[in-house]
Amino acid sequence: MRLALREVGDPQGRAVVLLHAFPVSGSMWQPQLEALSGFRVLIPDFRGFGSTPLIDPWLIEHAACDVLETVPGSAAFVGLSMGGYVAMAIAREAPQRVDALVLCDTRAEPDTNETKAKRAASIDFIRSHGIDAFSELFFKDSVAQPRVRQTLRDMASKTSASAAMAALSALAARPDAMPGLSKIRVPTAVFVGAQDTITPLPLAETIRSRVAGAELHIIADAGHFSNMENPAAFNERLTAFLRRLTHG
Repeated sequence: MRLALREVGDPQGRAVVLLHAFPVSGSMWQPQLEALSGFRVLIPDFRGFGSTPLIDPWLIEHAACDVLETVPGSAAFVGLSMGGYVAMAIAREAPQRVDALVLCDTRAEPDTNETKAKRAASIDFIRSHGIDAFSELFFKDSVAQPRVRQTLRDMASKTSASAAMAALSALAARPDAMPGLSKIRVPTAVFVGAQDTITPLPLAETIRSRVAGAELHIIADAGHFSNMENPAAFNERLTAFLRRLTHG
């Protein structure tokens, strides 16, 4: 399906696709827009998030196909958490469409049985208590800064319970991305918040070690949503990486 798509920046610039995390929409990338004004920035909303209607059930592979259907041509793909899973799926399914990858606060390993059970418990919690109660707990554990936690809770409040439950099912069912990492041949950067407890540094180091030539950037004073918790450091490293693609 075609996703709701926001396009900003320079229409003639290098295409950069920003793929959002769970349980928010592409609006989470607002802190990056000014820094990326020289690029053609494309921000899709996955199924059930932002302005895209929910068609479920869906899998990470569906989300990758949705993005490829929605975004024209090739691009640099920047994905955070769930967005990173989708970016890795795009690199597997359509490597010719990928100019570069930036994988932020994400992992290549599939869910363990324990993690799948936790996602099932989260689905039950959302069904019983709603998305606001869930996001209160989710962001309390994943984001250190109160101001950013509140912003993310406000974003998540716009996500329906049905959309959040469908996404949790997709996350639990996602495939093992580890075998595909050694096949990535495009410039790749791995970002991780120094205080990320959901996808901590060792998981980022695993991705970096499996992708030939990948760079690793640790974002200080940031947890799982490093782009929002320390946007100055995140943007500096992101724009430097993207500009090297253009200027060599």
